[in-house]
Amino acid sequence: MRMSNKGYFLFSLDTELGVGYFDHDAERHRIFSPDGVVERQRIQTVLDLCEQYHIHGTWAIVGHLFFPRCEYCENCLIKKWAGRYDSYEEAYGTAHPLWYGPDVVESIQNTSVHQEIGFHGHTHETFDRMSADQAQLEIDEWKRVAARFGIQATSVIFPRDRVGKLAILRNNGFSTYRQDVHLPLLFRNKYFGRYVKTLDHILGITTAPSYPLKAIYDEGMLRLTASQHLFAFNRGVDRVLDRVGWITLRIRRVIRGIKRAAERGEMFHFWAHPWEFETEGDLVKLEAVLSTVAELVQAGKMESVTMAQMAAIIQGER
Repeated sequence: MRMSNKGYFLFSLDTELGVGYFDHDAERHRIFSPDGVVERQRIQTVLDLCEQYHIHGTWAIVGHLFFPRCEYCENCLIKKWAGRYDSYEEAYGTAHPLWYGPDVVESIQNTSVHQEIGFHGHTHETFDRMSADQAQLEIDEWKRVAARFGIQATSVIFPRDRVGKLAILRNNGFSTYRQDVHLPLLFRNKYFGRYVKTLDHILGITTAPSYPLKAIYDEGMLRLTASQHLFAFNRGVDRVLDRVGWITLRIRRVIRGIKRAAERGEMFHFWAHPWEFETEGDLVKLEAVLSTVAELVQAGKMESVTMAQMAAIIQGER
């Protein structure tokens, strides 16, 4: 286990636009704007905050967004959606801005503060259930179109955090992945766990976990476990807290976790989907987190790193 005199902050963002909800038509139509403009504004706002506070993020991109429009690919991976989801009609043969986003990729690449681009599958289908051949096709297509942007990714964030086909990913040049946070048993209780979790976030009873810089490998892939999904909280309750002025109440445990990581020389892995920043209150929460990290960095107690950089540090390559 590598010892450190400072902590490390990871910020990963699952960047999908409409592709992330390819199999949930009604929910996709409810969540996203018709033309993707709102979602792009949210991405840019998060990028601006990363620049303001000098935060390095890992943006996990769904491969379909690399295309400017449908190219009728020989190995088209969305044809099987035909007759099953509205997704097919929205994406196939179109340039629909919720399914195509090279401009998003370019915005991430053009920031003054380095942002990593990671692998998030090509179609957002989950890797735990697909065959080895399908996984290889997803990887091949993602790498093919990512190469147009000069991208050779090493970090993986699995669609819907469903881990699978690690050995195949390792054999294709990927070396690290994000694993979802392991919730306490009480939080996972199917009858009352969500209520206990909500109460804990409001009262700040527990502290969001940070992790020692220990090299843990699963089928040759270095595991970087998540500490907290910013929006793993009841959104209705969140809005109530915002309206009464308690905007940052529920992130006290996150900020405590970040400070503890700095004190112990551990890593804190924070994540979100860019589209989830729906309100001013959501951005206030994010800014409270990023400003805390910036203060610790300024004091020499923390460093903001990408997943690839964190992997290099843990493995003694940096």
